[in-house]
Amino acid sequence: MTYSIHLKGDTLRVDFAKTDAGKPIPADGDVIVQDVQTQVKQMIASGELSGGNLLKINGRISVGASYTLAHEVAHLYRVVAVADTRLGAYVVVSSTTPEYPLASRVDAERSRSVNFQTGEVTEVKRSAELSTPSFFVRWEGDVLRVEINNEVQVDGDQIVRDVKAQLQKLINSGQLTGGKLLKINGRSTVLASFVLALELAHRYSAIAVFDPKIGDRGLDRYIITISHTPDYQVGDRVDLERDPCQTVKVVLCGAPNTGKTVFRDGLKEAILEREDAPQDFYTISGCPDGDGSWFAQTAQKYPELAAELKAEYKAKFTPEFAQGKARTIEVIKNSLLLFDVGGKISKENELIMAQATHAVILAKSESEVADWQEFCRKLNLSVIAIIYSSLDATTDTIQTQTPQLRGTVHRLIRGESVKTRPMIQELAKQLVELASL
Repeated sequence: MTYSIHLKGDTLRVDFAKTDAGKPIPADGDVIVQDVQTQVKQMIASGELSGGNLLKINGRISVGASYTLAHEVAHLYRVVAVADTRLGAYVVVSSTTPEYPLASRVDAERSRSVNFQTGEVTEVKRSAELSTPSFFVRWEGDVLRVEINNEVQVDGDQIVRDVKAQLQKLINSGQLTGGKLLKINGRSTVLASFVLALELAHRYSAIAVFDPKIGDRGLDRYIITISHTPDYQVGDRVDLERDPCQTVKVVLCGAPNTGKTVFRDGLKEAILEREDAPQDFYTISGCPDGDGSWFAQTAQKYPELAAELKAEYKAKFTPEFAQGKARTIEVIKNSLLLFDVGGKISKENELIMAQATHAVILAKSESEVADWQEFCRKLNLSVIAIIYSSLDATTDTIQTQTPQLRGTVHRLIRGESVKTRPMIQELAKQLVELASL
């Protein structure tokens, strides 16, 4: 099995499976959703998952697996709540009782471990200042496009409310009438995916979710995550032809302790907030250090929890990890991909970075830059930016913009938002322009 599911009290603990040596088992999304469905069905058949009032779900899960898990367990429980590490609470994603309103928070207090303790239920109302929803759902041809609104900053419970409201608008307008196969594409969160799955599953015979990691040249590849028909099995792949486009894969590399993760997260936000950003922009981490996209936001509110989660998810940088990550980057065909790597010049990083088309070097000294320039030259990577990270500086400096962006970025500190830094804004602009060529 590539995925681990265990019931402890009223909490379903979920995580990507590991080998006896503690290494993650590499697997594509289609295999993961199959394993999720198989395990849950076995737990139901054995009586381990027998249903009841409240089921809490805690742990790491992919967007695709969220659809499958939601569909398999929701009908057994009156309430399903999913852990949100950024809030230090569970958020109700499904409810048939007024005691647990949709999007209410459960278990606000956290124990010293990464588990959450039973606490009171609170419902945080929508802020009157929000004029636009935090999440969009709309049709794009025959594909349901879902999209996080990066112009507003809200918590996960608000996203749950907005997903529900957006779907209700489509239903009321007659645009969600149901059918045989629903294809869903776009950037989503785990919480949003649970709501989408539970609101749409009974309207369609099957639901397929786009997986950017297993695409191919000229193809968008979707994975069947929910099925009520023998025409589709959970885990099946559905291919759609798309217009060929240039794929720009940018690696953020450089010495350790330069703030690459903070820089990456800020650059991601800066790109997503641009009106001309490609809709299929995608970012991943090439490091086995637990710094997923959740880390920065969790660290801002709950630094101790973020540290605990990082320690739990941390994995050694093995050849197996590097091979799996390189394969993932190779098959991604989005027009713009951004990923970072660890801070060592190594065979593992060579394998991963070989899949890039361009590089950005973040360093603290000229000697570090020289070493990484040579490494990139060996891999035939075009170095489009050389940026020095200065912890003590109070402003950014941009020395040159073309033919190579050069300068400094200041104070890359965990927990601080850096998306508005001039250097990050300029690099975001150049990357978007590069992807549009």
